Amino acid sequence: MHGGSYYNLALKDIVQGFSKWQLAWLLGIGDIKQRYARSKLGQFWITLSMLIFIVAIGVVYSFLFHQEIKSFLPYVACNYVAWTWLSTSIIESSTVFVQAQGYIKQTPIPRSIFALRTIIRNFVNFLHNIIIIFLVFVCMLHPISWNMFLVIPGIFFILCCGFFSSLCLGVICTRFRDLPQIVQAIMQILMFLTPVMWPVSSLSKNALAIVEYNPMAALMHVVSKPFLGIVPDMSDYILSSITLLVLMIGSGYIFARFRARIVYWL
Repeated sequence: MHGGSYYNLALKDIVQGFSKWQLAWLLGIGDIKQRYARSKLGQFWITLSMLIFIVAIGVVYSFLFHQEIKSFLPYVACNYVAWTWLSTSIIESSTVFVQAQGYIKQTPIPRSIFALRTIIRNFVNFLHNIIIIFLVFVCMLHPISWNMFLVIPGIFFILCCGFFSSLCLGVICTRFRDLPQIVQAIMQILMFLTPVMWPVSSLSKNALAIVEYNPMAALMHVVSKPFLGIVPDMSDYILSSITLLVLMIGSGYIFARFRARIVYWL
């Protein structure tokens, strides 16, 4: 098949996937309902456990880093909620087609629908976890700023990065089944290299590159900083844009070139 045909078919797949967003929505919401079937609190079990974790880590780390609890706990809450959404989107991208093999083997459904399914599922979880941020704000008497509306472009960045990483990692990890575990291990390492639970001010000048050139930190900051009433640095937006562009190019090639082989690898 001619190279141009691969890209045309891939683009057609994505367009059809977005045109059938209602199906992706039903699949994503169905995943959440199925996971918490017959549970009284349902999805809020994750929210409750995350709230307990954030409070515990916030209190302990505030003593370790000599931070004022009233400002540090909201910092940890915003960062951890944003990081959980970002990291979960990437980790689940590695199994997006494997989990959908029943649909893929039986129906000629656009493959991109399953990427949208993962994005919708994780975005709904993120919306649930936002409750934690406002609870912490109220308890710590943290002010709410109009800068919070800047979280909207940050959400756009993570949604787009999550979609393209699903197309890219989803295909690669369908072919190589050991990669999902590697992706998960890498994300655990990146969590310690990203200022999720430690302040950037604790770094020396020589170590600031850990944050300045960390695309995960930039993507997290364009969401977490507006919640805190802080305008993200231009460097955060630039690095987030570069990351998105790289994912678009990489996923465009991989999805177009190997999209037809997904069903044979399942």
